[in-house]
Amino acid sequence: MTSIEHGNHLLAAVRGTIEEYRMIPPHAAVIAAVSGGPDSVALLHVLHILSQPDRFRITVAHLNHLLRAESGRDAAFVQAMASEIGVECRVKEIDVTAAATLQGISIEEAGRRARYTFFESVRESEGADLIATAHHLDDELETFFLRLFRGSSLHGLLGIPPVRDRVIRPLIRARKAEILRFLEERKVPYKMDRTNLQADTDRNFIRNRLFPLIEARFEGFRKPLGRTMELVRAEDRLLEQLTSKLYAETISQTGNTLAATLPGLLSAPDELTSRVILSALYNISGANARWGRSHVRLALKVLRSRNPSAKADLGSGVSVHRGYDRLFFTRKQEEVVVGPAFIMVSGPGRVIVPGSETILDFTVLSGASDIRWSTCAADRAYFDADQARFPLAIRFPRHGDKFRPWGLEGSRKLKKALIDVKVPRKLRSRMPLVVKGEDILWIPGIRRGQAAPVGPETSSVLEIRLVRGDSGP
Repeated sequence: MTSIEHGNHLLAAVRGTIEEYRMIPPHAAVIAAVSGGPDSVALLHVLHILSQPDRFRITVAHLNHLLRAESGRDAAFVQAMASEIGVECRVKEIDVTAAATLQGISIEEAGRRARYTFFESVRESEGADLIATAHHLDDELETFFLRLFRGSSLHGLLGIPPVRDRVIRPLIRARKAEILRFLEERKVPYKMDRTNLQADTDRNFIRNRLFPLIEARFEGFRKPLGRTMELVRAEDRLLEQLTSKLYAETISQTGNTLAATLPGLLSAPDELTSRVILSALYNISGANARWGRSHVRLALKVLRSRNPSAKADLGSGVSVHRGYDRLFFTRKQEEVVVGPAFIMVSGPGRVIVPGSETILDFTVLSGASDIRWSTCAADRAYFDADQARFPLAIRFPRHGDKFRPWGLEGSRKLKKALIDVKVPRKLRSRMPLVVKGEDILWIPGIRRGQAAPVGPETSSVLEIRLVRGDSGP
């Protein structure tokens, strides 16, 4: 097979995947997540070729995690590549290590959350329809083995779905070797993260140690295993349809409580009942919670208990209890623990504040004449960008916080300021604050502080806009 035929083979395979899963409608706008590594570079070039002429529009998004010394060069490389092929590129930096520490999660999880938050913000700002990531068949098989060794359910063994909501994975049926061959034959440069060649993490161990051993014994194992996963996916879809039907027949929601009718759940097969319970847990807690078999078993124990008032705490603020002929899943309305800086804002962009309903947009504008006096709007505030220089922070109130409200002299206790504008007591500790050092710049939806005023000498303006969230009491 010639080089051109090899390249065309990958293009044809990706085109087939896009058509099979109806990934990209005509004239859609797609955000391509590009790190600079071989997979994402191949994704960008394949999408660019398939987008011609005028089938769909591409914008590149690159997040610099600030984890490696060369990460800045990777960002510059991606920008140059996007410019070379004539597509727009959006780049942002975030200190993932700091974010992981602040949120109490692993660096890997913090990076994943930061990436998808950034990609979604770019999608919204660009008015795009979809986000394309570079997951391929090897990634899916690695995920399969990771979950297999951890005792996953059938649904968990499915690996990485080709389409999930607005996220598409056009390379999901392509092997890593095919991707590398495509780049080599077309002489497309890319960056290599050397840490991926180590065996320090479970995924790297499977990729760099286990897969070579399996390949030596079962040559070409990826394709048949991929077909097996397709069969598992088809059977799982059938179970999901049955689960959805049972869920609709047995579950109702009121506020922070889901109620299930016992006869319907008790008469169904255990496999379907377990899936309904798992769906109920995720629906009441949100996607960031992590539920597993142990939680489902505990809920089943309450469901089948002879005690008509049986109950159990499942964690993550969710409890389950019997009420004679009904089973209730309840999410506690707990006060968020007051702590240090919650999120670091390293530059312009959209920030979704965990633990609240708040979404903020940070934008730097040139000039100040048109907005000099627009400093007290409920849904936006303006600051001198040189005085309110990044990084900023978003955090919840701390004990003893002082606030200097705009238009008033001196400072006062933040608690008193929130009481004065009638913020309910249960919401005060969950009120996100935009801060610079010790200064509270803005209480979104409530009031601007005195710091960093826009004036005649202001050369650039920081606009912070409340996109979603409470707009005052």
